[in-house]
Amino acid sequence: MAEWAPQYSKAERIRLLLFHAAWAVPLFLLTEFFFFPWFERYLETAHCHRYGAFNGLELVLYGLFIGLPLGLALLVLAIEGRHSFQILRLGQLPLPGEKVFRPTRYVYGHRARIKPLIFFLLVVFLCGVSVQGFFWADAMIGELSPDVSRCLGLPVA
Repeated sequence: MAEWAPQYSKAERIRLLLFHAAWAVPLFLLTEFFFFPWFERYLETAHCHRYGAFNGLELVLYGLFIGLPLGLALLVLAIEGRHSFQILRLGQLPLPGEKVFRPTRYVYGHRARIKPLIFFLLVVFLCGVSVQGFFWADAMIGELSPDVSRCLGLPVA
């Protein structure tokens, strides 16, 4: 087997960059100019809205402290999980035939398994933060006293 992993050509690098820019730039712009302003306006009166047994403020706090770390853990697991699992199983980094951006020697055995183990520890850590987030959000909800005068004039949901 070759000592060095195959590299992307310059054209392939540019193509990958353009592909990821094609979805990342519109997502950033939508988030920056539509979601964040809407979310900021919603936060002012979130406690006025009811969604079943929860009000909007509780949903926001539980979403931030539980949903955000758990969602991040699931997202990175979906993106990188299979790749890291294959590296753990084969004990080779980069994987056979996998292209790289810069000259990279193949690494075998325990040294190859260090990065995937750190990755899976990060996923477990994010899941733990999500569990702890329940207690943080619960404590914060107990301490908050939202201004109910802002609820006047809003339709009851």
